[in-house]
Amino acid sequence: MLCPRTNTPLESILVGGITVYTSSLGGVFFDNSQIFKFSSPELKHGQVLLKYLSNYAEGEGEVAMRVNCPKCPSIVMMRRYFSPLKAVEIDECPSCAGIWLDSGELSKIHENHLTPKERKLLAQEMATNHGFITIKTPKSKYYPKAPKNLQGTTVERLVQLALLNFES
Repeated sequence: MLCPRTNTPLESILVGGITVYTSSLGGVFFDNSQIFKFSSPELKHGQVLLKYLSNYAEGEGEVAMRVNCPKCPSIVMMRRYFSPLKAVEIDECPSCAGIWLDSGELSKIHENHLTPKERKLLAQEMATNHGFITIKTPKSKYYPKAPKNLQGTTVERLVQLALLNFES
């Protein structure tokens, strides 16, 4: 496999029985789902890999440029944020789900790692700030209002609406 930034061969290293591929600039390629074994600062795998990558200076390359997947060279990787905090933008292959992290991005992921409690608080915050869409039935003769004893949960109302639409 070749580095998506420099087109030089990637070096395969074994970290806790998991093979990852590193570039001479400190970038790292993870196969499908492997990144989650390295993304938490509490995990030994992540600590060991981060220590290994700290030997490389943070690259000055153009990281905003789209790159091809090292495993699927004909596929352009998608850019997306690693977490809802939108602190680290990563490259992900839409074909093999491999992840490319440029130099310094793994340490940023560790710095911005959320505990389960923080994740729950963030989810509540996002739900409060952005809101959820509540479905209201349109007022027309085709959608009669259900009697009060039949008015139930949103799911029950959705089922009623689905049945009304199905009968038409």
